[in-house]
Amino acid sequence: MYSFKQVSLKDLERIKYESEMLCCDFEWITNWYSTFGKVENNVLGYHKTPYIVTVYKEDVLVAIVPLVKLDRKYCKCIKLEFVEFLGQQWGSSGNDVITLESLGRSFAQELSDWVKKNINYHFLFLKYLPKTTVLNEKYKLYHYAGEPFIPVNRYAGYEDFLLKAYAKRFRKQLDRTLRKIKRDGFELELSTEEINDANFKEIKRISKTKLSDGKGFVYGDPDKEAFYLKMFKIYQSNVQFVKFNKQAIAYVINIDFKDQRLAIDCAFDRDYKTYGAGIHCMNFNIQNSFKNGYENYSFGVGLDPYKFQFTNQAKSTYMCFDYKFRFKSLLALPYLLYRVKRTDHIVLDQLQKQAHHE
Repeated sequence: MYSFKQVSLKDLERIKYESEMLCCDFEWITNWYSTFGKVENNVLGYHKTPYIVTVYKEDVLVAIVPLVKLDRKYCKCIKLEFVEFLGQQWGSSGNDVITLESLGRSFAQELSDWVKKNINYHFLFLKYLPKTTVLNEKYKLYHYAGEPFIPVNRYAGYEDFLLKAYAKRFRKQLDRTLRKIKRDGFELELSTEEINDANFKEIKRISKTKLSDGKGFVYGDPDKEAFYLKMFKIYQSNVQFVKFNKQAIAYVINIDFKDQRLAIDCAFDRDYKTYGAGIHCMNFNIQNSFKNGYENYSFGVGLDPYKFQFTNQAKSTYMCFDYKFRFKSLLALPYLLYRVKRTDHIVLDQLQKQAHHE
């Protein structure tokens, strides 16, 4: 039998715990909430209330479950109450129960019983879960997203990776664009820099050119910009640049956490689209990861086609859901269950197509 206790974010600060996932780390959780807690929209949710649950077995802290209750509106007027992981609403690269000691098979059921008894909600949605989550003892897992990655430590080195992972056509593309860069009079420079005010202006300038391709400009949102800047200061981070004649043309921003490099943001200047600056920047970043001895290189959550030029491997991330027997829950259940199953089908299909392509 487990005992559960709700604590505050300040209480969580006093608990010295180690998280294997960046987004479960205390600094990430608290800074996420301090930045987005008061942001009210249908994506991040309305009226967010943290529920940090500590779990004990025989007075020993064995797990922490960082939850949040929030509201969303459907059909502009129907309010539904959700329980989710704190921070999964935006920017997450993975969430799970923070396990401090081995948990028994009854844990997930007992957690579910406690949440239902102590939190009033319509639906529980827990997203970006690994397949190994202890929650699979209670809930069915649905595919939710994918995370392309490179298992750096499985290769003898960068040259071994280059030959085994890159298609011959892609290696030729790298060589061809390098010749074009030189032929058109550009001096190519690769640099690794700490993020500061000066180079962040260059990052924003390059990122904004995504708008011309109909893509999002993350730094156009002041809250997201503030959140990232705070994370770049707290965690070991850097930016890898490709420069043409000293001018920054492409970048990749990394957060390095527990022997893993997470490429958290990247872009290239669309005025130089034909030169492959983006792929050279990413390739340089991967090469740098081998040089620095990281165990794993993550491209972040999202099955974007460009990522599969560099790797043929992707981890599935999952979601689980539950609901209470309330009138609005039963009313909305068919629609939300349809969305869950549809997402599961789309993500699984994308992963299978990639596997077939290999």
